[in-house]
Amino acid sequence: MKSIVVKLMIVGLLAAVLVTFCTQMMPLQAFSPPLVNRPQAVSPPPGVKYLEKIEYLVFEMTNQLRRAKGLAPLNKDDELRNVARAYSDDMLVRRFFDHTNPDGVSFHERISNNYHHWVRFTGENIWSAFGYDPSNTQKLAKEIVADWMSSPGHRANLLDPDFTHLGVGVSARNGTIRATQEFVGRSKVFSFGELITPWLIKINKL
Repeated sequence: MKSIVVKLMIVGLLAAVLVTFCTQMMPLQAFSPPLVNRPQAVSPPPGVKYLEKIEYLVFEMTNQLRRAKGLAPLNKDDELRNVARAYSDDMLVRRFFDHTNPDGVSFHERISNNYHHWVRFTGENIWSAFGYDPSNTQKLAKEIVADWMSSPGHRANLLDPDFTHLGVGVSARNGTIRATQEFVGRSKVFSFGELITPWLIKINKL
């Protein structure tokens, strides 16, 4: 009986410690409560068209590069795709090309404000061109990815082992194209059972 009571006391203490630890370690700054159960589609501004085939090819080519380097492929994320499309739209409509928009909002702030998951890392690649034929999807997608691979900062994002999810948004208007990749490294979510089971096994051996 004494042994059982001692074990229960230890389990209670461990539970309290784990709850306190998890609360302190959670990255609160990058999280907002989900507003919807499913990502809502982004509607393009007047005259802007989403190049969905190129978005798909860029995503697939990115994972091909990662697999070739022995890295885990990125998960396709519709919510991140919406963030990427919205930024490509913004660059087209307001005619700028930068990771920080004219209002001074950085890519990290944009992702954090519009992506409703725990994240540890964020990254962004952008691309701009004028006069391209968007109907030649394979050639255009290859050029976009090749340009990113030739730039050290963009290449680092493509091959970063800490990233887990990716959204691609490619927008076109009047022969001008903007492409955006939004990367995040999602935090692994542990259940309470996963956290406490190893300790319970140790206690049962007492």
